[in-house]
Amino acid sequence: MPANRPAEFLPISSRLYGHASGALWIPETSTAVIADLHLGYSWAQRRRGELGPLADSRTREKVLAVRDQLQPRRFVFLGDVVHAPRPCAAERAWIEDILKQLATGAELIAVRGNHDRRFASEFAHLPFQDVLTWSEGSVTAAHGDRMDFAWPENHTLILGHLHPALAIRDSSGAAHKMPVFLGNRHCLVLPAFSPFAGGYDIVSGLPSEIVRCFRLEEVEVFAATGKQVARLGPLRTALDTMAASDVHSAAQFRKRYRKG
Repeated sequence: MPANRPAEFLPISSRLYGHASGALWIPETSTAVIADLHLGYSWAQRRRGELGPLADSRTREKVLAVRDQLQPRRFVFLGDVVHAPRPCAAERAWIEDILKQLATGAELIAVRGNHDRRFASEFAHLPFQDVLTWSEGSVTAAHGDRMDFAWPENHTLILGHLHPALAIRDSSGAAHKMPVFLGNRHCLVLPAFSPFAGGYDIVSGLPSEIVRCFRLEEVEVFAATGKQVARLGPLRTALDTMAASDVHSAAQFRKRYRKG
């Protein structure tokens, strides 16, 4: 592969590869791990009175593109498969169609997330396994909304839920949130796969329960741009680099504060 060619895959831990889409790829078992899919987002927002367009086709196209490229033998959905319970008829049919397509030739495992409180019962007729956590080989995966479970000391913990991102601002203050992976040998936090899931700006600092999962070791940041995965370096270095390139007034304040 030419050195200047964008990398759609990048190793972010032992035998674990970040994909440009934000999925995690485990080549040894042909497993695609996807966090925070949030199927039915637009329908759910309409039921709450937000009359935006039904734009969920972007999520469908994205996940089917991952299927077509990687051809996994297994999908592990790391929580929040759907955005809300009690789907309307059209929403239910749309979600079912996607999951049935993904189940053709692949095993589906749904790790329960906080948005999935009725998913297992409302879609029980579909071919998927509903679990609280998932383990195989040297990895354990959970959604991440609650941490009241144990995992083996020598396992890498894979989490979703946080939706980590870096906000990039221009001179007018307009911002775009770039999804990122956070990881070291102890823990990986995946970006939200849904294009509509926003993102938690890691400039704000990481929650203490997530910090503990990294076990006081350096955390690396990897950007998932949709076209490639780019290593941004250690967390502190990545934040300093972003602040240095950000001309928005808030970033300038952060730079002056750090110098002081």
